[in-house]
Amino acid sequence: MDKIQVETSWVRPLPLGAQTENGRVHVAFTSETEGTARIHLYKKGREKETKSFVFPEENRMGDVRYIALSGFRPEEYEYSLSVDGKPVKDMCARLVAGRSRWGTQAEAGEPVRYGFLTEGFDWGQDKRPGYPFEDTVLYRLHVRGFTKHPSSGVRHKGTFEGILEKIPYLKGLGVTTVELQLPDEFTELPAAQSCPGPFDSGRAEGKLNYWGYGPAYCFAPKAAYGLPENTAGGVDVQFKRLVKAFHENGLEVSVELYFEPDAGTPYLLECLRHWVQEYHVDGIHIGGRFDARAVSEDPSLRGVKLFAGGWDGVCPAGKRYLADYRDDFLKDMRKLIKGDEDQLRPLIYHMKENGGGRGKVNFLANTDGFTMMDMVSYDRKHNEANGENGKDGTDYNYSWNCGVEGPTKKRRILELRKRQLRNGWVLLMLAQGIPLILAGDEWGNSQDGNNNAYCQDNAVGWVNWKKGRLNEDIYLFSRFMIQFRRRHPMLHKTGGLRSMDYLGAGCPDFSVHGEAPWYPRYENYRRQLGFLYSGKYAEGSEDEDIYVILNMHWESHVFSLPHTGVLWHLAVHTAKEEMNGFFPEPPVLEEQDSFKLEPRSIAVFVSKRSSRPEAEESERQDKNWEKAGK
Repeated sequence: MDKIQVETSWVRPLPLGAQTENGRVHVAFTSETEGTARIHLYKKGREKETKSFVFPEENRMGDVRYIALSGFRPEEYEYSLSVDGKPVKDMCARLVAGRSRWGTQAEAGEPVRYGFLTEGFDWGQDKRPGYPFEDTVLYRLHVRGFTKHPSSGVRHKGTFEGILEKIPYLKGLGVTTVELQLPDEFTELPAAQSCPGPFDSGRAEGKLNYWGYGPAYCFAPKAAYGLPENTAGGVDVQFKRLVKAFHENGLEVSVELYFEPDAGTPYLLECLRHWVQEYHVDGIHIGGRFDARAVSEDPSLRGVKLFAGGWDGVCPAGKRYLADYRDDFLKDMRKLIKGDEDQLRPLIYHMKENGGGRGKVNFLANTDGFTMMDMVSYDRKHNEANGENGKDGTDYNYSWNCGVEGPTKKRRILELRKRQLRNGWVLLMLAQGIPLILAGDEWGNSQDGNNNAYCQDNAVGWVNWKKGRLNEDIYLFSRFMIQFRRRHPMLHKTGGLRSMDYLGAGCPDFSVHGEAPWYPRYENYRRQLGFLYSGKYAEGSEDEDIYVILNMHWESHVFSLPHTGVLWHLAVHTAKEEMNGFFPEPPVLEEQDSFKLEPRSIAVFVSKRSSRPEAEESERQDKNWEKAGK
């Protein structure tokens, strides 16, 4: 029988929450309520309390109460807290008990029970891949929704283990970093109240909080995303196993954490440090309002990728580790793709801009709003399933249905939609910022026009893997564009593009052209433009020149091609339906002086500076990439 006792020699007021070390436990929490504070211990699986201890009065610093216990196996116990007999929450708890089943929570007034982290996880030779921002390709997914659909093909659907089973797929796609949407312990069954968070999700009148924005135990991984403890260890062990497996495969893990407005800077900083130290995560997407300067100046977080909607002008010198996470690319490029006027200058801005001292995240779809497929299939939102009479979700989708609202069998419409998707993938992968892919967009996942699926824990909100088999052509094109970006260093330069000839190479690193070379036209009615990346400015080794011509007009246009002293080869032609828009072995253009570009399409040319065959060159670049990820 355990002989639990209070320690007097190993006790301290910080950090908050429950810490385990060599079989001993230290618990600290804050409470403004005066009175007798107690910790209640329970054997796992038993309702009756095993023992309770009073926090010694001398173990108090301000509003912080703390205690140390020994003589028991922490992993076999749970605990709760009280002051004068009234339950008190431990918002810094490392694990929350009783929530291993999705859609369950403690009854109002009942004490919440918490768990202790498992000691001694074997990280082995774990090493973070450490991709710089310029080499990063983000892939954002909902932990449950990514594999919950019956078509996912994994054994453990809707869990961390399910994501682990998809590692070969993620590697094959070519992404470097997976962003997990809110993997912490949020409450999915809120009372009838307004749903807080970064998105306008409307009112959750007793509805399921599928996305997870709102009050949460931000230190704890979500128990419902784990497997039963007796088969796979605690959810903390399962999450560590996921991160370790990602690192072994050259992939990074970034987590999104949303903080309530009253969270406070000390709480937020300690939480960020905890995920980095305890779980070895590579990045954190910080949601909610926070002190940007305090976060940026924390020395323990430097080098960890930190994403946020704004940094209040903070831009530390040295290695870039802060990144802006905003929807300006989405708005501008969606307008361009659907043919709006006056979008050429925003196009050039996004092609050149990489954030400077900070990174810049680019995406065409994210959690809120249309998926990429819905972007080309719907003119307006269809949120009827949310039960809010269409009042939830944004009305500004910057989308075009290509002639028919929603599903259709018309071949002409379907081909145009796929062309528009290819256009989107080209723009996303040619821009200098950090590309972000919403899970499922690589094959055309749809939410049936719902642009605010915050309560849709069903086929609407889940990734439908069956679409991947039906739309293999979309997947092949998106994967090609990811690889094309990776193989051409001019598309992801460390220092960005200057539009200057700072090497005395005879041409700038990036230049803008119109239908005639060196003569860009920006009148508001124009929808066609060209731009040239000079391979002489590539870092490390010289790249090929890349010339891009774009025509978002509904009529064809003839472009004269610039002469750079080498032959142009056609790598991408989004209007070329029979080739699925790309050429694995780019053919040399028979006509080197001009190119007729079809309506609503993009063409990408490369100049062959090397006699090395394209396949051999691709293999060399792949090996370099794999080496960098180890």
